[in-house]
Amino acid sequence: MLNKKLLLWAIGVIVFMVGAAVAFNLAARSPSPVSAASGVAAASQGQADGESTPADDVSPDPGALPASSTSVDGSAAAPTKTDKPSAVGPSASAIEKPRLEVPASPKASVTTLPKSVERAPVISGKTPKEGTAKGKLTPGFPKGALPIPEGAHIVDSSVGTQKRNVQAAANFRTSMSTEKVLAFYESAAAKQGWLATRGTAADGAAKITIGFGKDTVVATVRTAATGATVVAVFGSFVVGE
Repeated sequence: MLNKKLLLWAIGVIVFMVGAAVAFNLAARSPSPVSAASGVAAASQGQADGESTPADDVSPDPGALPASSTSVDGSAAAPTKTDKPSAVGPSASAIEKPRLEVPASPKASVTTLPKSVERAPVISGKTPKEGTAKGKLTPGFPKGALPIPEGAHIVDSSVGTQKRNVQAAANFRTSMSTEKVLAFYESAAAKQGWLATRGTAADGAAKITIGFGKDTVVATVRTAATGATVVAVFGSFVVGE
């Protein structure tokens, strides 16, 4: 019985000693609150006096990125927005756009036509008498409407009518040149206020057309083998009241 009590007492002593050793070892490793506070105060006093701390002695790495600032609650603060540099030179709105000026179109020239003149019919009153003649002009031939040069040798002539429409024709020879015959009919057209147009017949002969409105005269001029100028003239007219 005594031995059993001694054994329990010895076990209790051993447990106590082991616990005491563990507690002493832990106390030796951790600094006391007083010493830790003293260390913090000393460090603060050293910074105030200008002494460098181990963290201050570390030189920054040139290649390292700057540490991002953090807010009080630990979240990363957004980077500060910087204005973009303005472009060199005036802004696009300040540049005045070139103004396109369209030159004023010149005023169109106004062509004033001559006032129309009331032209009296070349044949008026009674309708000419129909007929034909050789070597001369038929009695009803309208010489005022269908002129024949002076001195011309009449080969034949004719006059035909249909109600108030009159057709007259004549063939004659003359010593006048082709140019003079054409000029003769141009002059006759000017006296009547008619238009005159030169041209060429199908066989190459010279031709001139004169007239106005429903009154028309066509003269074809040829040169005969004998050298004489041969003229065939035809006129179409409307008899006026």
